[in-house]
Amino acid sequence: MSHHKSTAESASPLQVPSMYPPELAQLLLLKQQINNYEHSSLNNIRQVQEKQLAALFRHAHQYSQFWQNRLNSIDCQLIKDDPFKVLSALPVLSRNNLQQHFDSLKARWKSLEENQIITAKSSGSTGEPVRVEKEVNRYMCYYTATSLLEHEWQQRNPRKTIAILGIGMTPAKRDSWGKVYEMLGMFGRSEIRAAESGTLDDHLDWLAALKPAYLKCSPVLAMELARRAIEQKRTITFDQVISHWERIAPAHQYWVKCAFAAPIINRYSCEELGWLAISCPQQHLHVCSPTVLLEIVDNNNQPCPPGQTGRVLVTALQSFAMPLIRYELGDMAEWGEPCSCGRPMPVLKKIWGRERHLIKRPDGKQIPMPFLGDEIGQLKSIRAFRFRQYAEKDIVLELEVTQKLTTSDIQQLTRIVNKNGLDCFPFHIAEVNRIDWPKQRKRDEFIRIESPWQGNL
Repeated sequence: MSHHKSTAESASPLQVPSMYPPELAQLLLLKQQINNYEHSSLNNIRQVQEKQLAALFRHAHQYSQFWQNRLNSIDCQLIKDDPFKVLSALPVLSRNNLQQHFDSLKARWKSLEENQIITAKSSGSTGEPVRVEKEVNRYMCYYTATSLLEHEWQQRNPRKTIAILGIGMTPAKRDSWGKVYEMLGMFGRSEIRAAESGTLDDHLDWLAALKPAYLKCSPVLAMELARRAIEQKRTITFDQVISHWERIAPAHQYWVKCAFAAPIINRYSCEELGWLAISCPQQHLHVCSPTVLLEIVDNNNQPCPPGQTGRVLVTALQSFAMPLIRYELGDMAEWGEPCSCGRPMPVLKKIWGRERHLIKRPDGKQIPMPFLGDEIGQLKSIRAFRFRQYAEKDIVLELEVTQKLTTSDIQQLTRIVNKNGLDCFPFHIAEVNRIDWPKQRKRDEFIRIESPWQGNL
């Protein structure tokens, strides 16, 4: 009796291409949708934002008591026809509003379960931290998709090693940059180290042994590591240093390029909302328009044109768990001209830092103090600096120095301060061994002291 197998039995198994897990497929689809903004027009982007904004208004009015109170006087038809007009008419949402009306700002719909909510806290660098609730699945999907896009814009290779160094971070060693990259089959090492766990020398030893392609840390810490590496004549190089938490000043870029032969890549984010802007290959910051509507306004809450510094207001278009509409971050910024890279998303030319970093002259002109340090930070004998103003009068420049300042150094510092508009204030220089930075992620390079200057810190 013949034992021949049927054709169906003898045929080789059907070669089905491997399918992405649903979680990854959804993420990559979202990333592609965000990618489409690169090839769109400002008009198309505005139309999409109008629809998202109208949906957010309707949701906020229905489910949040706080926003019901603010939107009750608004014509429902206007929300549908011209949501941008509604937006411009709304009061600013302040940090105090978040702190005082936390519960009434929540927007709970029936199907939303508590285990789907996460709470984010700001760093507290401005005083008491603020809390924001987020729908975890929606938020993480948008955050991760934008992160993937940022890596893509910067042409990073997730198969290489990345080192992450920051205050308050939990040490860890992983075989990838995260779950998403594992699902994509990209296995590049990542190591996390707490900045407070060792000295600059310890961190440099760690980096020399690890040999990462990328270092992610604050620009200030990157500069301190760079200057220490130069002092010790160490040879350590990276493909990129990725900014973490703080603004990038020319002094940061200068020292990092000198020591590590790498640029610092700028990014703009906050704990309350996540991504706000990312850098294109030409290193211009583009607003993340698919998820964020960013305004720069004057003291009358009117839009600022390019070249004029104003206050940053942010509307998170996907903030359904706790709608953040015209939320004032406390930052000052300036619009730039369209970027030659061709991406239509608006460009942030400068982020001046917190409004509290501005010093007001007697003539009413406001000066951003951190940027006075862009020249100061490049002086070789100065390791770190901080400005203090006492009783809205005396300006004290607090300096960590590697060697005692010369008469020439003091004259140069005085010229820098005076030419930047502070010649109307009494000016003093204080040399210290170590600046008493607060134990938080962000460093304030300018602080106000209510009492008069007594000749010492």
